[in-house]
Amino acid sequence: MPIGTALFAATTAFQLVKDGCALYKEIKGVAGNVKQIYDEINGQFAGKKVSKAQADEITKEKKRVETVSKADPTEVMFTIGDNLGAMFDAFDTLEAIFWQQERDAKKVQTGSLKRLALKRILIRNKLQAMHAEIKHVMIYESPPELGSLWSDFEAMRGKIEAEQKTAREDVRDAKRQEALMLEIRNRAIDAGVAVAALLFLGWIMWQIKIQTVARASFWLT
Repeated sequence: MPIGTALFAATTAFQLVKDGCALYKEIKGVAGNVKQIYDEINGQFAGKKVSKAQADEITKEKKRVETVSKADPTEVMFTIGDNLGAMFDAFDTLEAIFWQQERDAKKVQTGSLKRLALKRILIRNKLQAMHAEIKHVMIYESPPELGSLWSDFEAMRGKIEAEQKTAREDVRDAKRQEALMLEIRNRAIDAGVAVAALLFLGWIMWQIKIQTVARASFWLT
């Protein structure tokens, strides 16, 4: 995947998480307070002449508040979680691309190595800034349940990463064990062939000796 595509996926998911947090916070604030919010909206224009454009805006805002009040906070939280996962998936994809570029650094490059290094640094800084901002928004600027979602997500992500690391190590160990067993088997086969060859050679030498003795006996008689 090109770096630009992965970065676009990361920034898109990042913005969706921020928007979801803002929506969730508003849902919790609006819940049970729709009438009070309507009164506050009307109070801003009490005793004032309202233009048609302003009246339309007031109606639009009331409809928006009504829509928000009917939104399911649980569904919004699940959506935030999905977008958070997509954001970190994109982060991981970018890191994988960077590591591959660093492994390929000794190969012939068509562009400037300094420019590639600077690009990686700038993108990594951007990813770190997005990570810090989302963490701050979810923990300090949102209802407590979103802070808990972040903590649970980070804990689960760390657990999965640890499990994946162990799984990769197990696969490497299994491959090393398989390679060792294959080497032992090949050496055993080679040794068996060598022993068989020696036995065959010994048998031939023995047959030659028998024939030689037989001929000697024949001439002596």
